[in-house]
Amino acid sequence: MIPKKGRIFFRADGDSQMGLGHIVRCGALAEMIGNEWDCVLYTRCTVASVIAESKAKFSAVVSLPGEIEYLEEAREFSSNLGRNDMVVLDGYHLGENYQQIIRSTGALLICIDDIHACFFHAAAIINSAGGITPADYDALPATQFYLGPQYSLLRKPFLERAAGRNGKKQNKNILICLGGADPNNKTLEVVQFLAALNRFDEFRIVTGGGYQYRDELEEYITAHRVKAKLLHSLSAGEFAELMSSCSYAVCSPSTVSYEYMTVGGVVYLKQIADNQKDMINYLTGEGFAFHLAEAGTTTDHAEQQSLARQASVFDGKAGERLKGIFDKLSLSRQLSTRKVRPADMLRCFEWANDPAVREQSFSSGVIQLQDHNNWFTAKLKDVNSYFYIVESGNLPVAQIRFQVSESVAVLGYLIDSNYRSKGLGTTILSKGLEAFTNDFGRSVLITGYVKHSNIASQRSFEKLKFTKTEATEYEASYKYTMQYDGN
Repeated sequence: MIPKKGRIFFRADGDSQMGLGHIVRCGALAEMIGNEWDCVLYTRCTVASVIAESKAKFSAVVSLPGEIEYLEEAREFSSNLGRNDMVVLDGYHLGENYQQIIRSTGALLICIDDIHACFFHAAAIINSAGGITPADYDALPATQFYLGPQYSLLRKPFLERAAGRNGKKQNKNILICLGGADPNNKTLEVVQFLAALNRFDEFRIVTGGGYQYRDELEEYITAHRVKAKLLHSLSAGEFAELMSSCSYAVCSPSTVSYEYMTVGGVVYLKQIADNQKDMINYLTGEGFAFHLAEAGTTTDHAEQQSLARQASVFDGKAGERLKGIFDKLSLSRQLSTRKVRPADMLRCFEWANDPAVREQSFSSGVIQLQDHNNWFTAKLKDVNSYFYIVESGNLPVAQIRFQVSESVAVLGYLIDSNYRSKGLGTTILSKGLEAFTNDFGRSVLITGYVKHSNIASQRSFEKLKFTKTEATEYEASYKYTMQYDGN
């Protein structure tokens, strides 16, 4: 048996009121990474079918008492954590104070979020809603962001069907699924609306473990002779198979809509919760889906365009991307940051004269050793120069420097050639930002410049809380800025 890379503790809840999405997507993530990581779920959820499914995806499921206050829970939960552990929080009630308690243990904190409603103390935030940028968040300067549907937290059977999606409508069957709970019984409203349209052949209605209105729904279907199949608490495999049999669907703008679009079909969306506003605006605005009110008026051309749009993003590779995030976060634990020392002069000289570094520099000429030595010695003495080396063990892998002038700190960084093309740019920037903001401790505008040709560096900046604009200081370049408030 291949040894696991470490422990990841998940904290998520689900019930008939809050829905089951938080715990379902954590289970999907655990399924994606569970071969390499020991994944443990801590939850207050008591829905039997959800707990049973979770036990198949996590190495252990730990039940938490429902009556304990959340911050007291956080303190008890954190007593199980070590500095080498990771923690994934998914829940709006697990806010800033809860996060601070977890972070104080030294464990690496990752938050799954879709409403950006509090300050985040996470090393990384995953939000697959779409249409969101790091600027929408209040977070630590070093927080990394993984945003958009390319990071969808989907269960394995749906991801596996992405490669075989047909891309064409095969029938007029319509799937109806508004999540596992649907606390206000919007499912019945949808059935009533669609029945009046008389456009679809058969309704295939799926409800979950938290749905409490089955009798009322069955009564309406029988009384109005609606041609429908009512299905309950399907396994992921059964649900994926059912989706494949329906060319149309009505979903809530949540994980279930992403699952259906990965399988492939025309989607109409019904918002059933406040936190779904961002996602419904994104999916309809970008042409992936339609509002439910349009179900009677969409043209064949518009529907085919939506199918093509889905296929370009919901490609079934989200699991690979998410595994990559955790691998990079794990690697970041092996990296440390220290202030530059006189003995680093030659190393920094060699780095600075690397042809790839010179190509991306705004002053691309070769640097002479004496000139570099004079510059380096001056920076060691300059109280406004915050100059760091990032190491793996005792091996230097990168440098990052912040030059402060009044209320602006201009940063520059470079990575040793042996560590390039490994996706470490964001991690190096994050490590440097954490060291600088801890040392500087005052309000400052952090600024970086990147050439248009330097795509890798652009991607690194864009996974952090930087705002991107066209640079006026340098030709063919972007300017990235982050306001640090000193807290």
